[in-house]
Amino acid sequence: MFLLSTTSASFGKYATMPMGWIFMVCIIIFEAVLMSKILKPRKLDFGIMFSSAISNVASGAIGAAVSKAINDGWMLIIWFPWVSQLEVDTTNTNSLFEFALYLTAAFIGTVFIEVIINSILLRRNYYFKTVMRATIITNVISYIIGCLIIYSYSFSFID
Repeated sequence: MFLLSTTSASFGKYATMPMGWIFMVCIIIFEAVLMSKILKPRKLDFGIMFSSAISNVASGAIGAAVSKAINDGWMLIIWFPWVSQLEVDTTNTNSLFEFALYLTAAFIGTVFIEVIINSILLRRNYYFKTVMRATIITNVISYIIGCLIIYSYSFSFID
């Protein structure tokens, strides 16, 4: 089935299904365009977009591997924890704290990996601080938008 019911399985399964892949590709394209616009506001730069796409794929692969090693992939998968009410009890403050901790760790790990890769790939044309700033801004914006979309759906705020 194309969609997976959040009432019968972990939302983390979406990452391996077509809906998850479509979502991740949309995030990669969004970040690539945004990164290009931040570093070169007047036009899209395909070198910047390529670097951003590579760093996103790498951070996703590393995030998935770390997730699998730490806890069998149920949290910290891809860019942020893909969870629903099955994994996080929103009425329990400890559960929410642990979720926020995972989300923060995933964000920091993602940004760290992407800054390193982007700064290596873009070092001929941009200073490290410029690339770091653009990567952080891009990730903050995509994280906010991505989290709003994923968690609104996974916690049944939207259908």
